[in-house]
Amino acid sequence: MPNWNTKQKNKKKKAMTNNLESKEVLSAEILNAIDLIIKHTPNAVFGGSIALNAVGLINRKVSDIDLFFHLNERLIKNGFLSIVNDGQILSDTVTNVNGVEIQRTGAKIAGVKTCCFKVSDEEMQHSKIEFLGRKICVQNVNYAIMAKMTYADKNNKHKEDLKQINTNLDNYF
Repeated sequence: MPNWNTKQKNKKKKAMTNNLESKEVLSAEILNAIDLIIKHTPNAVFGGSIALNAVGLINRKVSDIDLFFHLNERLIKNGFLSIVNDGQILSDTVTNVNGVEIQRTGAKIAGVKTCCFKVSDEEMQHSKIEFLGRKICVQNVNYAIMAKMTYADKNNKHKEDLKQINTNLDNYF
C-alpha cells in the first residue's frame, strides 16, 4: 500500500498561472477601468477576484473591481475621486472579516462596478504583478480568501470561488 509521500510524489503538480493574461478573464471594459485606476492611483491595491486570478487560485471572468486603501487615506487626495465615473459615488460602512466597521466607497469606472475599502496596514500587504504590459499591486490573497469565506453565505459566486480555490490548492501541494 503506497504511503502519503508516494502519493504526493506521483501527484501531477500544476504551475502557478497568472490568469489575468487571459481575455476570458479580463474583458476590454475591465482592462480600461484598470488602466484608469493605475493612471490616477498607481498605488491602489487590487483584491478580490483580480488578486485570486493573478496567482491562479481561480480562473473566471472578473466582473467587478475591489480596491484597498489605507484607513486614513483620503480618496480625494490619492486621485481616486478624480477618475471619470458615472457621477454617482456611494459611501457606506460595512463590516470586515474581523467584524470591524470599515468605510466602503463605490463608483462605476468605465462602466465597471468598483468598490474601495479603507483597511488596516496589515490588510494592505501586497505583491506587484505584471500582466499584459501593466503592473499592479495585488492584495495578499489570504485576505481575499478570508473575505470569500466570510461572505459565501450571501453570494453563490463566493462559494464557487472557494470550491475552485480548494481544488487548485490540492493540485499545487
